[in-house]
Amino acid sequence: MNSPNPTQLQGLLFEMDDVLHDATLWRRWLLQLLVRMGLNTRYRSFFRVWDDEYLDDVHCGRREMSEAFRSFLLAAGLTHAQIDEVVAAAQARKRYLDATLRPLPGVRTTIQRLAERGVALGVLTDSDRSGDDLRQTLRGLGLGEQFSVVLSSLDLGRTKPDTFCYRSALGLMGFEARQVAFVGHAADDLNGARRAGLRTVAFHRATGGAAGHHLNRFDELLSLIEPAKARVSALTQAV
Repeated sequence: MNSPNPTQLQGLLFEMDDVLHDATLWRRWLLQLLVRMGLNTRYRSFFRVWDDEYLDDVHCGRREMSEAFRSFLLAAGLTHAQIDEVVAAAQARKRYLDATLRPLPGVRTTIQRLAERGVALGVLTDSDRSGDDLRQTLRGLGLGEQFSVVLSSLDLGRTKPDTFCYRSALGLMGFEARQVAFVGHAADDLNGARRAGLRTVAFHRATGGAAGHHLNRFDELLSLIEPAKARVSALTQAV
């Protein structure tokens, strides 16, 4: 597939998890804990159930995270006593990881350079936290001031790949779909962005081959966006 035309892209809309930072740290820690407690499972199969049967309701605000997590662990075969132990440990671990969260390699510098080029930057992510809360996390990553829009599924009551999510973000950014590329890692989310009319860029553990462009390194985003002066010059010459 062809990569996005740099003269047409005015904005980038990012998934947050596993694009701007590693969102698997807590999950990998949790699985190690559960395996030590005797649970016989694997990462993908275990969290596929969590994602498919519980997390969507949490991210849309229809269910509290703590209640859904306890129900999930109970269905996985843990006793109530074990669940109490896991929940206490998991909450403490999550607080530690949130306090020490770091952007993925190349993210901070690339985001800064994109902003300097006049690119509009936004975040669209599925989360049990509001966009305002997530902006605080982005500030902790050294990124918060660069994004004009930070939108969460909790704000919308819907999750990706619902096209309503992408169109809502576009409306806040003030662009048409063809002017913006969605940068994500999950095939369903990338397909949803494509159906909404956005360009698509796959990064990190992207699967499915659905994107118009694939990044091996985050800083390759810079090759998709020409500096503002170059865009203005190209437009002037065209006129």
